[in-house]
Order: sequence, then structure tokens, then C-alpha cells
Amino acid sequence: MVNVYDAIVVGGGHNGLVAGAYLAKAGAKAVVLEARHKTGGAAATDAPWPEAPEFKVTTYSYVMSLMPDTIIRDLDLKRHGYKVFPMGPYFQAWPDGRSLMFFADDAKRNHEQIARYSKKDAEAMPMWDAWLGDLAKVMGPLLMTVPPRLGSTKPSDLRDQLQLAWKLRGVGAHKVGDLTRLMTMSITDLLDDWFESEEIKAMLAVNGIIGAWAGPDEPGTAYVMAHHSIGDVGDGHLGSWGFPEGGMGAVSDACRKSAEELGATVRTNARVQQILVKDGKAEGVVLVGGEELRAPVIVAATHPKITFLQQIDRK
Repeated sequence: MVNVYDAIVVGGGHNGLVAGAYLAKAGAKAVVLEARHKTGGAAATDAPWPEAPEFKVTTYSYVMSLMPDTIIRDLDLKRHGYKVFPMGPYFQAWPDGRSLMFFADDAKRNHEQIARYSKKDAEAMPMWDAWLGDLAKVMGPLLMTVPPRLGSTKPSDLRDQLQLAWKLRGVGAHKVGDLTRLMTMSITDLLDDWFESEEIKAMLAVNGIIGAWAGPDEPGTAYVMAHHSIGDVGDGHLGSWGFPEGGMGAVSDACRKSAEELGATVRTNARVQQILVKDGKAEGVVLVGGEELRAPVIVAATHPKITFLQQIDRK
């Protein structure tokens, strides 16, 4: 019975650790299984040079921005070592020697910087910021909301639909239209609606393409920009980014400490070889080496290719 749990989380990156922490917080007997010798996954801090172990670097994910503040509060991450220093000011340079700086909390200096390229864009920037703020009020809560089952007549599903409708009761047709356009627009088209200066548009386009494997003319990049613009690092500035003390690994370490304090078990060097499926339902895992763990709930916090192409039978 030692290997029977209420929930098994496959993958000990920051997503898996947060999942394990919430499961334990809800009273479940949960275990997080990580293949590597350490947790963190893509949010890790490593010492890649054996001859200089004192030099530690963030290896993949490199800045904080979009972790919901509800997670930071619910898991008490600050008490477990989560500490972030906001980035800034933003600096952009061009080959001809010109440059632009943008500040998170100094509208006057931003106006002066932008006016060097376009007085019209300098006047438009406060309206742009206000528009993003309005979108954030709608989109922010939705990031932590499970989509309702539209069309279902089950009482629980109808309740969820009504709750979401109540949350969005203040959203007018104009904002709904903006949100709908964002899902399909390119960041180029969106910025063309607001600004005239190529320099200002170049500065703002970065948030639409970063991490998206897409160019600024690609449909959908307008939403990528909006998604990045509603995050913060706890400093009250929408769209701000920050460097965690100790690198990204320190964020994962805080998630792990919280999960373990709440009662979750975290195991490293525990690579899952197979997810056990019976009659279409996952019911456990087998580790490399043959050890079996059973649970009625399996959370796959790994890359989908690993989950579906390596750990589950194709049938």
C-alpha cells in the first residue's frame, strides 16, 4: 500500500510542483515524480562549468512575468524564498545610433522619449495603456477560470455558466469586440491602428512575438502581446517583468518547499517509463526499474510528446 496515492504528478517542473502543492493543500495524498536529479524543469538554475561551480546561471526560462499572484499568495511562496526584482527601464537601440528608453512608472519621461519620434504617438500612449488596463480587468480573471461547458444542461455546468456570465456582466460589446479581434489579429495590424512611428511600433511589437515562434505579421500575435501585458511581478505595473533572486531555480525551489510543507511527496531520479491505462482510464505509472505507483488521478506536467508518444500506448 506504500505506492498508492490519491494523485500522481508526472514531471517536477514548476507546473508539476504547483499542481502537487495544490493537490496536497486540498487534502490529497500526492506525489510528484521528476526524472532528473533535481526539480525545476525549464525553470532551473544550474552550474554548467565544473571548474567554476560558484558561477550559477538560469538555463531556460529566464524572467518572471505571468505567474498569477493567486499562486504566490496561496502557496506562500515569498516565505519560501520567492523574491523578484523588477526589470527596467526598457532600452531599444537602432543601427543608426538612435535609441529609446521606456520606464514603468514615469509617464512624463516616456512622453519625452516617444515624442522624439512622434508627438502623435506620445499623446496616444496613455490611451493605449488605459485600453490595455481595461482588457486586463477582463482577461486577468479568465486566466484562472476553467472554461464552462457551453450548451450543457447539467445543473453544475449551468451554474458554472451563470457564474462566468456574472463575472463578465460589466463587459460591453466594444470590449468583447476588442477581445475577439485580438485572437486573430497580428501585432502589426493592431499597432498600425494606434501608432504611426515604426520605432514605437517596433518597441511594442516585442511582446507580441517573444516566445511565440512567429513574426509580427502572424495572425494571433496581437493576443500574445495582450497576454504578456496583463502579467506583473507584484509591483503593481501591468506587463512588468522581473529577475528572481537566485535565478529561476529559486522560484521552483520555493514551489517545491511549499508543496512539501503542505504534505506532497517530491521524488527526483524517478523517471516514469509508462502511464498505466485500463479501459481508457489512467490508473497509475511504472517507473524505470519497474516500480509501480497507483492513483485515481494522474497529472501529466511533461511535454505532450513525452506523455502521448512515449508513456502511453498509441492505441
